[in-house]
Amino acid sequence: MNASEHTTSTAAAATTSQDGTGDGPGAFAQVAGFSVRVAGRVATRVDLQFAGTEQRQLGLSLGTVLFYLRSHYTAEMVARGWAAATPLAASLPGVLVGRRAGVLTTGPWTVAAMVQLGGAPRVTGGLVEARAGSEVPRVLRLRVGPVAFDLCDAASFTATLAGWRQAANLLATDGSDLD
Repeated sequence: MNASEHTTSTAAAATTSQDGTGDGPGAFAQVAGFSVRVAGRVATRVDLQFAGTEQRQLGLSLGTVLFYLRSHYTAEMVARGWAAATPLAASLPGVLVGRRAGVLTTGPWTVAAMVQLGGAPRVTGGLVEARAGSEVPRVLRLRVGPVAFDLCDAASFTATLAGWRQAANLLATDGSDLD
């Protein structure tokens, strides 16, 4: 579709139903953020395309989330922020076992997301204590960009930290930052 084929009406964009959802061509949706709960050895994968060029792009998969990065600086900032949470991760169990592991497998769905990450992202977070009577364990919640990771055990923390470090190392050896 080119610019001459796409038109919008300001009247249609302002039309909403009683429940606040849009009902016309001007309706939109936006994901402001999401949370991913992980435990155990999280599958990680790093792929670099167009190495040594301005179009270089690194794909870092952490479980079902795929991050796209172009800058060593960005990857290094996240890796350092993630590593700074190591003392907090020490209070998590080594591997989540028993009936509490069931909180990760409920539901017939799989969530997947792709996130373009750049600049100087901050990694923020802390421990979230388990609620009395809940099956959800104490978790380490780390936020980077629009994604909040709820890390349920030390194994998931270690795997995700290794993924961020590998991404930073690979982008560092590819050359100077091109962003």
